[in-house]
Amino acid sequence: METNLKEINSYTRQLDITIAWELIQDEYEKEFSRARSSFSMKGFRKGKVPEQIVKKNLGPSIEAHFAEDSINSYYRQALDELKLAPINQASIDNLEFREGLALSFSARFEVNPEIMLPKYQKKFKIKAVRYMAGSEDIEQALTQYQEQHASIKTIESGAETGHFIRGDFNVLDDSGLPIVGSKMENQYIRLGFGLFKEDAEKVFIGAKEGDEVTVSIQNKENTVKYHVKINRVEEQILPDIDDELAKTINENTNTLTELKNVIKDELQASLDNDHKELVRKEIIDYFVQNTKVEAPESMVSLYLEQIKDDLEKRNQPFDEKQMKENYQSHSEWNIKWYLIKDQIIENEALDISDEELDGKIQDTISKNQKNETQIKSFYKQSKNKQQLFSKMLIDKLFARLSEFAKVKVVEESTNELRKKQAA
Repeated sequence: METNLKEINSYTRQLDITIAWELIQDEYEKEFSRARSSFSMKGFRKGKVPEQIVKKNLGPSIEAHFAEDSINSYYRQALDELKLAPINQASIDNLEFREGLALSFSARFEVNPEIMLPKYQKKFKIKAVRYMAGSEDIEQALTQYQEQHASIKTIESGAETGHFIRGDFNVLDDSGLPIVGSKMENQYIRLGFGLFKEDAEKVFIGAKEGDEVTVSIQNKENTVKYHVKINRVEEQILPDIDDELAKTINENTNTLTELKNVIKDELQASLDNDHKELVRKEIIDYFVQNTKVEAPESMVSLYLEQIKDDLEKRNQPFDEKQMKENYQSHSEWNIKWYLIKDQIIENEALDISDEELDGKIQDTISKNQKNETQIKSFYKQSKNKQQLFSKMLIDKLFARLSEFAKVKVVEESTNELRKKQAA
């Protein structure tokens, strides 16, 4: 068998294979004999039709069948000899074979591309924002707690701004008649907030239980007219934000000042976790931008198919061509990181031992002793244990890369974050 390997690009290979007639003659003749033994023709007994007649009638189909059966065997043999590991199914071209001549074909496939990592062990620089919790965040949290502990008072004198309306909503058609099947019962709205402010609020001012009003709501796309039967008008009675409320919210605090400190610590812990994730993202960006690697087309296509499947499962409408265009660079980016991280894990000889894995599970149990049976049952499933292994390995990977990263931390107030989110 003769082979010739061509490098089309960093991840595509073309393997030209030629097998001399002498090497396949015996197998071909066995194939021919099997076909002849089952061939029948008027005037001859089954299996006794002369060889030349069989070749005239069946020759091309026998040759085609033999070639197709032989391709996989010799393709696999060539891969073993050349120590190649394709990552997708090969496409077969240039197939040529006739009795008495060599069998030849070309197989084109993809392999993991060569990865040239940057010299990250000599330190690399990244920058990440760390948002700091401020007084406004604490006040917002306190307001939420205040609303959670509010009492509700039924209003009989008529609705005002800030009051809550509980009612049955019916969508009206252009003629002002209710659309069948559009009724939404016991909907809860607050006057002066969301879609129910300005003109949409005015029709409710002064309304009482049992009243009926018609209101037009402007959505992003159009205006919808509703008939509303008011079932109840309510007012939210907020408690004072003081030491008593602090004790109710958190039994470990005695004063409002203590509660504010607890809230600030909790908010900052959440923001610091976001900062940690941002550092990881910046590390990923550094490696994808500075590593010489191409994303194999087959892997990108598979990633795009997974995105498509996810959109379909969520019943989200999309144009397939537009979806692929929108997600192409995103897919390539993720595939590159997938290849890069595996290379770094190999270079750094990172692994998770059985002892580490079992220790993590035991630690989870010790923190949730009431759920010990469920936790053990959960991790008896190989899929769940593998997911934990992968997460722990990724954590170990970023811990190692953090040793080489010089992180410039830029501290900003959460007001800056809110401005960015509003932009």
